[in-house]
Formats: sequence, structure tokens, C-alpha cells
Amino acid sequence: MGSDHDTLVEMGFPPEKVLIAHPGDLDEPAGGQALGEQPSGEASGKGEIRDGEQTAQSLQCDDCKKLFRDVNAAERHASKSGHENFSESTTAIKPLTEEEKKAKLEEVKKFLAEKKEMRLLQEKEEELSREKIRRKSGKELTDAKEKLEQREMQKLMLAKKKEKEDERIAKAKIKAQIEADKRERIEKREAAKQAALIQQKEEAAASATAASASKDYTETRLQLRRPSGPPLTHTFQATDTLEVVYEFVRQYITGPFKLSTTFPRKVFEDTEQGKTLKELNLVPSAALLISTE
Repeated sequence: MGSDHDTLVEMGFPPEKVLIAHPGDLDEPAGGQALGEQPSGEASGKGEIRDGEQTAQSLQCDDCKKLFRDVNAAERHASKSGHENFSESTTAIKPLTEEEKKAKLEEVKKFLAEKKEMRLLQEKEEELSREKIRRKSGKELTDAKEKLEQREMQKLMLAKKKEKEDERIAKAKIKAQIEADKRERIEKREAAKQAALIQQKEEAAASATAASASKDYTETRLQLRRPSGPPLTHTFQATDTLEVVYEFVRQYITGPFKLSTTFPRKVFEDTEQGKTLKELNLVPSAALLISTE
């Protein structure tokens, strides 16, 4: 255990005053003198303590006037009471008895236990606070993740809905086009049938008229239908031969070709080019087809 000199210095007493009371750093003053007492005999000369040079014997709380043996005791008092004003005191504190030492020891133990308990409570509160913060952060993170997943799900659903709608529109367009093509084909077939019927009727009427009145006409009007382009129309003499008609057609058609009636279907052979149009029943009018070979 340290000497009184060390203890007093640790308590905050000036070292020079401690040396006056404890020369040679002894546990007890020379001649058995007490701390703060005036030395006797030869020591009362040079080491005499005058007014104003008394040595501090303890620490005093200026708020409640309590005395404390050392700095540690003063600090414990300040921690418990909240007092802040302390000063040095020349009043000596009597040595503690065994009972007082035990009581002080118990007080110190209680103080340390309370301090430990307070520290544990504070740590527990801090842990609870951190746990709350962690849970709150976790909940916020979970909520943010759920919101993000919901937005992604909504985007996916909208994309699928748009894809289905686009597919429905495309199918509707294809179906409408198929129906339009079907109607167009039907209309073309009906138009072709009607045109064929009209042509057959016209040709039948023309053939019947030509057969009944061919002897009375000197001219005939022929309609020559080319493979492409508008038909050729020309008036020939009833006595003109089929060769004359061929010569007329050669002015517009290059290459070999054949002439034929439309209804009933009859292709004129080369041997018939010397016959007259009247003999071929092409008077007074007729329609001939030009087919290229």
C-alpha cells in the first residue's frame, strides 16, 4: 500500500505542503506528530506552520458541507448527489474503525453494483433501441421490396394484357382480310358468270340473226377480241373471205394467230380462209377471238 505522502498527493494536496508534514516520505511524521500539527523541539523552527500554511487534511463538498478522505470518495459523492463544488479542508478525518471500514466497503460494493446495474440497464436499453431500429429498417426494406415486386407484377400484367390485345387485333385483321378476299373471289366468280351468260346470249342472238337474215345483208360488222387490250371492230363486205379478216388482224398482231367463234366454240382452219364471211355465217355481225400460238 502507498505511503501517506502518495495518498495526499493523489487527493490533490500541494506536494510542498505534504513534504512539510511528511519529510522523508515517511508513513508517520517525525516524533509522532500528526498531520497539520506544529512540530516540537528542534523541528519547531524551520518547519513551523504559520497562518495560511496549514496542510489540507480532507476534501469538503461546499454544497452539503460533507468531508471526504480522498478524491475517489468525493467523486462517488458527486456522482450520487450531483454536487459539483468541492474545496480543500484542513479538518482531519478520524481513522475509520473496523465497523466503519466494513460499512464503507459495503457502500463501495453497493455503489459499484448500482453502477454496474445502471450500465447493464443502459446497455439493455441501447440494445432495445438498436433492435427497434433494426426491425424498423427491416420492415422498411421489406415494404420497399414488396412495393417494387408489386410494380414489377403490374408492369408484367400490363405487358401481357397488351400482348393479348395486340394478338386479338392481329387475328381480327387477318380474319377480316380472309373474309374480304373470300367476298372478292365470290364477286369475281359471279361477275364472270354473268358476263359469260350475257356474252352467250349476245352471241346466240347474233348467230340466230345471222342465220335468218344472212341473205339480205351485203356487209358484216365483226368484233375481234385480242388477248390483251381493247377489241378491234371493223365492217367487212359479206363477200369478203376469211383471208381478208386475217390480213386486217395482221396489222395489229405480230406472229402466228388463230381466229375462232366464241359460242359455239369453233376454230377456223387454214382451209377455210378462202370461204366468204357469208358462207361462214358471220353476217351481219359476229364476235371472233384472236388467240396467239
